[in-house]
Amino acid sequence: MEWCPIEDVWGIGRRYAAKLQAFGCRTALDFAKHHKDWVRLTFNNINIVHTWQELNGEDAVPNEELAKKKSICTSRSFNGMISDYDTLRTHVSNYAARCAEKLRLQKTVATIVGVFVNTNMFREDLAQYWNFLEARLITPTNSTIGIVKAASDVLQSIYRPGYQYKKAGVIVMGVGPDSPIQQDLFDVNAEQIEKIRRLDEVVDRINRMHVSETIAIGAQQYTKKDGKGKAAIEREQSQAGLNSAERKQARPKVKADVFANAIKHDYKSKNPTTRWSDIIKLK
Repeated sequence: MEWCPIEDVWGIGRRYAAKLQAFGCRTALDFAKHHKDWVRLTFNNINIVHTWQELNGEDAVPNEELAKKKSICTSRSFNGMISDYDTLRTHVSNYAARCAEKLRLQKTVATIVGVFVNTNMFREDLAQYWNFLEARLITPTNSTIGIVKAASDVLQSIYRPGYQYKKAGVIVMGVGPDSPIQQDLFDVNAEQIEKIRRLDEVVDRINRMHVSETIAIGAQQYTKKDGKGKAAIEREQSQAGLNSAERKQARPKVKADVFANAIKHDYKSKNPTTRWSDIIKLK
């Protein structure tokens, strides 16, 4: 501190630096040697007092808590375009689940869930459509099940068949602390809320310990078929003269796919610290 000029000390402005220099405080050490009462009476400024305390080893300026978001949005552009409702609903369910995770991370709940969808504005040869709608929750929540259900209900209201959708998103608003929660007389009771909270805690813990999406609700699971599409296979089966039982046995296998494999990765940054193929090579 002996080598630090008083004007370079954090919290000491130009005006206070000149005043301190008039009292013979040329360095941070000179200022720190004064008595706390003298600092308080001379400047009558709590920030100056805190600066003096910090110079004398007292923790007077605690780290400020990061501001909690008042609204959270999760949206992605699709890897291609989507026209069917089921696939679109799966995307929206995943966005809603991520909003719920973020709410729990900052210990808040939401009272409003909004959903938007839009087509590809750069495809002038296609019909264009954009819409946004929100729904108010009876009881504020950060539950994955509750927010996904609300988002799915909103999507059902704004979905229009016949369009090629390129992007969708979920926005949760009306964010507030997760305790206490104002309940509705005719909605879920305190015991049900506690059960849902414990369920979400377990799912979050497992997903943190293992890979993300180790556990997810059914609405988040994409389905993909091995080999040819269902229509093509059914057409081939019909031409081969297979009966209904034989067609059922030869039905294409369906397996679940995860959200990470269904989003667009064209401009994704590389992972040099977590993936061998992305390690930076020096020549």
